[in-house]
Amino acid sequence: MTDIKTAFNASCQNCGLQKICFPTGLDKDEMDRLDDIVQRKAPLQKNQTLFSRGDIFSSLYAIRAGVVKVFSFSDSGEEIIHGFYLPGDIVGIDALSSKKHLFNATALDATSICTLPFDELSELSLKIPHLNTQVLSIMSKEVVEGRLHSELLTKKNADQRISQFIWNMAERYKTRGYHYLEFRLSILHRDVATYLGLTPETVSRILAKLHNEKIVTWKKKEVSIHNEQRLRVLAGVTESEVDACLQVI
Repeated sequence: MTDIKTAFNASCQNCGLQKICFPTGLDKDEMDRLDDIVQRKAPLQKNQTLFSRGDIFSSLYAIRAGVVKVFSFSDSGEEIIHGFYLPGDIVGIDALSSKKHLFNATALDATSICTLPFDELSELSLKIPHLNTQVLSIMSKEVVEGRLHSELLTKKNADQRISQFIWNMAERYKTRGYHYLEFRLSILHRDVATYLGLTPETVSRILAKLHNEKIVTWKKKEVSIHNEQRLRVLAGVTESEVDACLQVI
């Protein structure tokens, strides 16, 4: 991966993710003011909980390194996965209206988090117009991402769902400045199956097919894209979908 500063104690000014996180559009003085309210704690360990359904909402969380899974359970106890969040993503927007978290969030790997107390963030956003715009932008991205996922489940076949999932992850890593044709992805295949509305057996079969056709290899936590163009064709990604995906990256 390229040399991006992701140590959990780095300031907003020195963070390599500032162009896709809250500091977007802020000048140095405004960034320093934002940095004053950010709380940085020790990284979460694998399977450690960031927040649980029913917890009182107090903060938004910016991911600096690692992967976070957001999920809930159906009335019958089945897991429902709502998304996977990468460095630069913001988690916790779901609780803005109810003031309680509606979902659970768990680290899938060692994960560094910046905590942004929402009351202080709201007060600061009134003084910094660009920051207020960022809050609205993040809310918009959550809505768009939800609609894209619904469309994926209703209009795409199994091969397209998996191909588009991998393609989208690659694009997200690319935007963050990481290597996107070879990257580590700490997401279990069974979690991908749940997220895409497929069985684990179907996911394994399609991944084996992609590997045999020298398009993508995903073994354990390592993803290698051998033929980017064929992957995009298999995913059935249109230009309008590319534009929409870029909005949520």
